[in-house]
Amino acid sequence: MSECLVVLEGIPALYMKSAIAGVVLISAAWALEGNMADTNDGPGSLARAPVGVTDVLETGGARIVTHSLGEGPELVLFASLGREASDFNELAEGLAAAGYRATLFEGPEWHGACASVESPTLFDLADDVGRYLATRKAPVVLVGHAFGNRLARATATRHSEAVRGVVLIAAGGLKPIPTRAAAALRDVFDPSLAPEEHTAAVRYGFFAEGNPLPEYWLRGWHQAPARIQSAATRAVDSTQWWHAGDRPLLVLAAMQDTIAPPADTVDLLEAELDDQVTAARIEGAGHALLPEAPEEILAAILGWLNTFETH
Repeated sequence: MSECLVVLEGIPALYMKSAIAGVVLISAAWALEGNMADTNDGPGSLARAPVGVTDVLETGGARIVTHSLGEGPELVLFASLGREASDFNELAEGLAAAGYRATLFEGPEWHGACASVESPTLFDLADDVGRYLATRKAPVVLVGHAFGNRLARATATRHSEAVRGVVLIAAGGLKPIPTRAAAALRDVFDPSLAPEEHTAAVRYGFFAEGNPLPEYWLRGWHQAPARIQSAATRAVDSTQWWHAGDRPLLVLAAMQDTIAPPADTVDLLEAELDDQVTAARIEGAGHALLPEAPEEILAAILGWLNTFETH
């Protein structure tokens, strides 16, 4: 059982789990230079506040922090590696306006969230999600962006009875990330970079050429959650969660994604899973996708949800 220590007052607040900082390492680790904590004005600072009502669920040794908006059939959303659930703010507002409940799920070590074990595997994190799903009255749709796609599929694999379908946004997990893009993914978390170097890493790794880069995407790169999520991913082979418990999949792929190129992601999923997959390829967007094509993403999800008998 893990233990969370309060280091800031209030919710949202930042908690740190004892004995974890400095222990879990990313295989291609960035240079931390002794700065293990998020800074107040650098890449690890707060991106922005999440929309919705914040709830905290203490169960099975986990502290689960969610932000919910709207009423209706529920979608549970998981953010990218080391990112905040507030990346989904616009999507959550669109879903709520369309008659759905959007629940933004915080990763461990941010906004008070805490995993149930000190060194969780991806399936441990999925089981923590399962603890939340056990409190719901009906199966939900899971939505995962980048790393979140892995957690969504792992959850669907472990708790398929609680999941109606899965939306994958910028979904990788099978092929290695191309070298330059992998370096950019590492560098976005590095507080020692000059601002222009950090901006260049975010732009190359996450945004299609020419697209505006929202200021909040220069913040919200949190090392502690990213270390835990990376170690959790390495602990479970992707073949164990790749099929997402055979749940229906909507795959949203950005055609200019440098980290998860379509040839390594949506093309593979369509070829292997066939009728399980509904695919939407979005031009003019990169790995961030959410701030680049919000209207296209919302329309694709709502159209796909209409295939379920939810209303």
